[in-house]
Amino acid sequence: MSLIEITAGVAFAGCLVAVGLSAILGFQVFLYFRIFASDKLTYKILVGWIWAIDATHTVLLCITIWTYLVVNFGNYAALAKITSTAAGTILMTVVTAFSVNGFYGWRLYKMSKCNWWLVLPIAFLSLGQLALGLMNTIVCMKTAQISSVSSRFRITFLMNLSVSVAIDTTISVARYFYMRKMKLKGLSPTQEIVDGIVLFTINDGVATCAVSIASFVSILLINDNFIFMSLYFIISKLYSNSVLATLNLRNWYRHKYPRNRPLGLSMIESDESEVRFREPPSSILSHLRVGDLARKHLHPGNSEGKDKPVEVYLERQVESDIGDSDFSTVDKLDGRALETD
Repeated sequence: MSLIEITAGVAFAGCLVAVGLSAILGFQVFLYFRIFASDKLTYKILVGWIWAIDATHTVLLCITIWTYLVVNFGNYAALAKITSTAAGTILMTVVTAFSVNGFYGWRLYKMSKCNWWLVLPIAFLSLGQLALGLMNTIVCMKTAQISSVSSRFRITFLMNLSVSVAIDTTISVARYFYMRKMKLKGLSPTQEIVDGIVLFTINDGVATCAVSIASFVSILLINDNFIFMSLYFIISKLYSNSVLATLNLRNWYRHKYPRNRPLGLSMIESDESEVRFREPPSSILSHLRVGDLARKHLHPGNSEGKDKPVEVYLERQVESDIGDSDFSTVDKLDGRALETD
């Protein structure tokens, strides 16, 4: 391959994919504010922050490609240099990853019931990833030649990608573990929701890990061109889209599992009694099976009556703030969805 193909060509291809993913993110942001207009201010700020970082990343990326292909058209020497805007995309990527991983870590903190042994390693790795990204950005801005930059920041860049894979794997495995535990206690509709969330978790984690590993291999084997950067352009977009997809999936779950379907967890209290909680967003139906004591009073002297369960149904209405959480059951299950505080 020629210098143009392996530098400008792959950079342009990576830019096209990144811009396409950015357009998808913009559409998801529009859907979020349209559907969840009454959502918490905290989550609105998070969505706005992620969109702002993504927009900045896209602008820097487009300026970089414009500089290579338009401003320096026909200037092959310019293809061997790295611009400050290209270095800026690295900074935006690590800031996006830090923000998104912070959100995931907070959700796992809620799901694990304040398990600091799980959250602290994620926080430590996220800070390390941010520090490595800042180092890579500074090195790229100080060194103009791609070959020089690759030789100087190769180790830190590989460490950055390794930490990224470690964080994604840890978060995905932890979410899978806690949601599988939730599924074992859930009713049938709840189990269906958990299955969908688990599938999304696996696909989401595999996507970010695959791109990070591909970028890792490219810089390890071919480190004098923009192949690794073209792959790195996409990572930020995958992080951003994963968060918005998780938030907007609440609307899909709400329509797939309407309010008249029982959702919730079953809880066995003892051998003599069984309590099942079914929690649609607007009402709770509690199913109470009475033990041998009630059977004895209702069927005195009847041996067959002891084997017949007596069922008592209690129904109560519970008001909830729909604006705060459109689908509270899904929010409690998904490690990256919202949860009513």
